[in-house]
Amino acid sequence: MRILCFFFLLILVGCGYHFEEESSIPRHTTISVPYVEGDWDGGLTAAIVEQIGRTGCYTYQRDGGALTLKVQLGNFIEDNIGFRYDRDKHGDLRHSIIPTETRLKAKVVVTLIETASGRALLGPACLTAWIEFDHDYESPLNSVNIFSLGQLSDYDDAFDAAYRPLNRELAQKVVDFICDSW
Repeated sequence: MRILCFFFLLILVGCGYHFEEESSIPRHTTISVPYVEGDWDGGLTAAIVEQIGRTGCYTYQRDGGALTLKVQLGNFIEDNIGFRYDRDKHGDLRHSIIPTETRLKAKVVVTLIETASGRALLGPACLTAWIEFDHDYESPLNSVNIFSLGQLSDYDDAFDAAYRPLNRELAQKVVDFICDSW
């Protein structure tokens, strides 16, 4: 009976014990983010720095971080995903359709580099994000869209307004990648 109790106790104590695996990627605490290549207004770079500060995964340093995050922004891709029939000046339907909703996609290539050695620790990895927005495709400036359900009327204004949430979405994916890939 004692031997059985001893083995039972040994099994209970031994179940939760394990050796910590040594990661092949050294753990650093500071990171620098140089200007994102292709970021024409700095919006994506600022969103990444803000997201790093929000997560607390790393401490951001303007220069001299133990890690350097290299990000390259690719081209934007526009896909028309919503349409409506066009109307003539009397309000009658025409046989042509016009786009009223667009999906804007962006891709980034992310590489996490150990600054001291110049060695890539993660990546390069391709990440994609997109945002959808409504618009009136052919409206004169400052006109009211009679079919609007709250969307911006002018296509160019809607397109410009979509960049900020798209940058936040990309930044979230970039920071999730570098923080959760260990």
